[in-house]
Amino acid sequence: DTHIALAVIFDVPAGEDYKSYFPKFYAKVKAGTKDTLYYGFATCGNKVLCREGYTNAAGMLAHTAEVKDELEGMIKQIGKEKVKILCSGPPSELEKIKPHMDGRLPIKFVDLDAGSLLLNAFPKGCADTHVTILPEFIVPAGKVDEFKAGFPKFYAATKNGPGAAGCLYYGFGFSGDSMYCREGYKSAEDCMKHGADVKDIIDEPLKAVGAANFKLNVVGPAAELEKLKPKLAPRGAVFWELDAGSFWL
Repeated sequence: DTHIALAVIFDVPAGEDYKSYFPKFYAKVKAGTKDTLYYGFATCGNKVLCREGYTNAAGMLAHTAEVKDELEGMIKQIGKEKVKILCSGPPSELEKIKPHMDGRLPIKFVDLDAGSLLLNAFPKGCADTHVTILPEFIVPAGKVDEFKAGFPKFYAATKNGPGAAGCLYYGFGFSGDSMYCREGYKSAEDCMKHGADVKDIIDEPLKAVGAANFKLNVVGPAAELEKLKPKLAPRGAVFWELDAGSFWL
């Protein structure tokens, strides 16, 4: 898996209208670069997350230019201190993006591991209902190499287990002392199948970092999130409800 994934989070002040922006962005994206893979908004309380995927750095930069005016408008309305960006992809692609990013916005770049998997072809030209799971582990000082040594076990369990048929992408990445696992599944059921595939090995990294240093964000349609809540809510997961207008290009 070498795609560029972007999560842009807006912390919208109470009472501000933000949903009227969604159709404007969707229209621009559909008429724009063909290097867009998926695009959609998700909400959690008064926070909005834009989940985006691009074939490569050039596609992401083309998109940024296309929505510049709308984005400026939205940032002006809510304030730049209320915007956070997480961008993940192969280090060589991220290097192409870094010089072009707006220095006023806080952005975290996540270097995707070379072993990251793309297990099924991405859909095209249809509604996007896929589920993203994004765990973040704050790795204790001096333990990074130990964590990296565990990657092959997780990749093997992911591609060889029953969950592989419903897994779209799966890969680890680092940003400073934060280790992320970027995971996409066709449905909540597929996500749970993968959970069973790694059940015996997941406790090790969880124990090593401790509950206070583990965060979990889950993005997907409301109906899919409901199926995952019994399993993931006890782990402190934050659930983002995907807008029905989200799409695969």
